Amino acid sequence: MSVAKVSVPCDFGVENLYDEFHGNIIVEFKDSSVMKVSSLILSWNSEVFTHLFKELRQGTVELTDFSKEVAVILLESLYSGDIVVERSHFREIYKISHAFKVEWLSEKCIAAFTEFCESSSHDSLNDMVFLFNEALYSEKTLKCEK
Repeated sequence: MSVAKVSVPCDFGVENLYDEFHGNIIVEFKDSSVMKVSSLILSWNSEVFTHLFKELRQGTVELTDFSKEVAVILLESLYSGDIVVERSHFREIYKISHAFKVEWLSEKCIAAFTEFCESSSHDSLNDMVFLFNEALYSEKTLKCEK
C-alpha cells in the first residue's frame, strides 16, 4: 500500500527546520532542549496544531511525552512531507501522529506495519501486533496474519 507524499508550501523543506529565521514557535523536548519551528508548517499538517496556535494562542509546544529522536522525526516529516518509518520507531511515531492527528503520517505507519507483517516470521508478528495495538488510542485493532 503506497501512501502519497504530502505537499508542503513551496518555500519550505526539511532544511528550513533548522533555520531559526522561520521559527515562531518553541518546541520543548523530553531532554529539556528546545527548537524553534514554524507554526505554518505544523498547522498545515495538523488541526491540533492549528487549534493550539490560532485559537489558544500558544507559542510553545511540549513534546515531552515522546523521545526527542521521535519528536524530531515528526518535525522533519512535517517539513518534508515524507517519512521512512523504521521498525524500531513505528510504535512511537504512530502514537505521536495519532496524538496530533497527522492523518497522512498515521497512514504511513499503518502501511509500514503491513510491510513489516509481510516480511516477518510468525513469532515476531505476535510481538509486533501487541506493541502496535498498545499504541492505539481508539477501539480499532490491527491484526496481522501470515
